[in-house]
Order: sequence, then structure tokens, then C-alpha cells
Amino acid sequence: MLFVQSDLRVKSASYAILPDIEVHSGDPRLRHLAHLRDVVAYLYAAPHDVFETVFLSPEEISLVLFTPSRVSTLLTRPEHHTESVTPLSGPDPDKGDYVPGYNGLYNLRHAFWVEPGSRLYGPKPQMTLNISQDIHIDFEHRMARRPYHHLLLDLLEKPETPTSLRVFSALHWFNAANENGLSQSQAVLNLAVAFETLLRLPESSKTDRLVDAISLLLGRTERLDEWAHQFYKARSQVAHEGNVGDQFFYPSGASKGQSTGVFGSLMLYGRQIFQLCVNTLLVGIDLAERADLREKLVSNNERFQKLCELLQRTADSASNRLAAVEPVLRALERYRFVYGGIDVGTQLTAVRLSASVLGDCTLSLAEDVANAVAACAASKRADGEFKQLTAIEALHSVFKKQDLATLAPEIRIVRDLVELVWRNVFTRYYWLKERNQDKA
Repeated sequence: MLFVQSDLRVKSASYAILPDIEVHSGDPRLRHLAHLRDVVAYLYAAPHDVFETVFLSPEEISLVLFTPSRVSTLLTRPEHHTESVTPLSGPDPDKGDYVPGYNGLYNLRHAFWVEPGSRLYGPKPQMTLNISQDIHIDFEHRMARRPYHHLLLDLLEKPETPTSLRVFSALHWFNAANENGLSQSQAVLNLAVAFETLLRLPESSKTDRLVDAISLLLGRTERLDEWAHQFYKARSQVAHEGNVGDQFFYPSGASKGQSTGVFGSLMLYGRQIFQLCVNTLLVGIDLAERADLREKLVSNNERFQKLCELLQRTADSASNRLAAVEPVLRALERYRFVYGGIDVGTQLTAVRLSASVLGDCTLSLAEDVANAVAACAASKRADGEFKQLTAIEALHSVFKKQDLATLAPEIRIVRDLVELVWRNVFTRYYWLKERNQDKA
């Protein structure tokens, strides 16, 4: 169905078959696909060193989604103000004027409906297919030689974080600045938004903060601060006057107030500076992840609260909920000796919820394990702290008798959580037990 122009069909295209996605819905996978396209378009948008162009504009990096569906011939075969130049070869529509076809989404922006035999043209009247372009060869070999490009691809494989979402959003605005037919004023404004998003600039003093942020990332390169000031002055002119005015960069000369003449456009350097900033940030993100910095700045009390939150997500299956808590559990094991008080009640709640979720899993549990899990899940805050601890002690004792190699992943996660909590609370359990015996 993909055509370049007239009767010229695209002979080779890269494609993937995905689990069913309803393209006209709020499926979260659509956002991930949008990030994928933004990354690919960004990597192909290598700015030219001399001319104010990029290698491929975003329109050349099209992503088309097709979902099998029954579609209306009123959409695929419109009759008003049209005429067919080729004979219709599709099936006869049913009584509701529907035929087998596809719901589609072009570049995550434009909805369309097609049936076999339909033609789908690109977003520009004149599309050019680069002879040497092959996405597999490009990403496996050509782009592999570019510094740090793999760090950007790695972000697509990792769970979303506020930082990764900020990077993807910045790339989206960078691509928007490179669209064909865009006015210079709009291109400057879009690139400025890309910088603001990437560097998380505040509402006030944006010019000074932009200069400081770029200098921090790229060093005190001579004239870099001059470009930043002039670029943001141009951005302000667009925002307040509707036109960029002078789009060129005028570096100052040796004497204050003098200039050495036109030195290229602001956008020529802006695209390159933006990509250098992205590379530097990606390296910083990678170093922080390798050092587990984000996790080190979280308290164990917050981790237990996160465990409770994940275990109560009833929209997920019981097995998925237990799988989701494992990374948090492993962090608790790594940093269990970090100083900081942990609320006992939150720990008891986490164990109770995990036992309840394990009971909802379709697993075959040994009788003693099943009984201890059920007793722990049935305990509640109103029973008092000692009774809750007693249920956890019984579950801990049962788990200690099990062969770890034979435990299902879900059981092992609960067993590890019980073990971790028991290490934290066993002294309190025995103290309460002894106190209760003395009272008796």
C-alpha cells in the first residue's frame, strides 16, 4: 500500500509485526512507539557542518501503524468529488458498507483507513528515497561509529523515568525544528523549546540559565556564551514580535562592540550544540545509573511504601504484581544497613499484602505453606502488632524448611520479603512475646 508518488510503489521498507494495538486508543505502547520514532528521526537528523540542513528531515522518517479491522467504504472509497482512475478490485461491502481492512495511524498523528488495494502516500508531495539508506545497516554499522548513540537506544529498552521522558520530549521538539517548509521563526522557537526541555530551564532568567547549562555541559568554549545569548534573543523576538528578525550569528571581535561579520546562522550552530548537549547528558545518565545513584537517594521507608503501592495495583495480575516488586526488594536487600528508621507498620503491611497476592496466584502450594500464607494474609492491623508478628514468624519458619531451588519465582519473592522483614523485626517480636508472658 506504500507509494512514493503516482503509480510508484515502495519496493523495500522496514517493518515489524507487533501484538495487537488499537491505533485509535490510549494504548501506552503508542507512546513508546512515538519515542522510538523520535529517536530514529533524531539520529538521522545529523546537522551539516556548513549548510543549514539536516541529513534527513522528520518527514523522511515515517512510521505507519496498521491494525486489522473492518472499515467503512465511505472512508476507503469516497464517492463525492472523486473518480477512480483504476478499476475497483476489492470485495463487496456488507449491509453496513464495511469491508476487511485496516485502521491506521501515520506518524502517530494522522488517522487513516485503508483496505487491500488502497494507496498510502507520504507526508510530502515529493518524496525522495535515498539509495544507500537501510535502517538495519545504518543502526548496526554506520551509526555504531557515532559516539554515544547506543546510550540513546538503550533508553528505549529501559523503564520510563522522568529523565528519559524529558530526553524523549526534547528530541521531539528538536525534530519539530527540522520539519520541511518550516519558517525560520518557527524553527528557532521549536529548537528553543527543545533546549528548555532538555536542560529543564526555569520560567525566569532563561537566557542566563541556558548559557550556564550549556557551558557546564560543553565547557567554557570561546564564543559559546555569545551564541547562547543571541539565540535566546532571537527566540524572544519570535515569542513577542512574531518574527525572528536577524537569524545570523555575529561573534564579537577583539574590541567590545565590534563584530567580525556574519558567521553562519543561529540554527546552523544550534542543532550541533543541541546534539552535543544530548550526548553529554546521556553520558551523565549512564554514569549515574552505573553508580545506582537514583536508588541510593531513596530511603528504605520509601521503598517499603513503594512495595505496598505495587502490591495493591489490582489492575495487574497477581503474578505481575509480585514480579513488579522484585527490583524494589533487591534494592532493600542491598541497602538494608543504610541508617534511617523504617516504620514497622509499613513492613508488616508489605508482608501481609504479599501473602494475600501470593494466595491469589494460581500456584500449587504445600499444605503448611498455604496455611501459613493464608494466616498471614488474614492478619490485620486491628489484631495488634504482636499477632501480626506471630503470623510472620510462622510464615518465616515454614519458608525456612523449603528447598529454595524448587520454589516458583512468585513464592521466592514473598519468601525473600518475609526473610528481610523478619531480620528487621524479630527482636521486637521476642520482646513483645516476653512482655506478654510476664504480664500473664
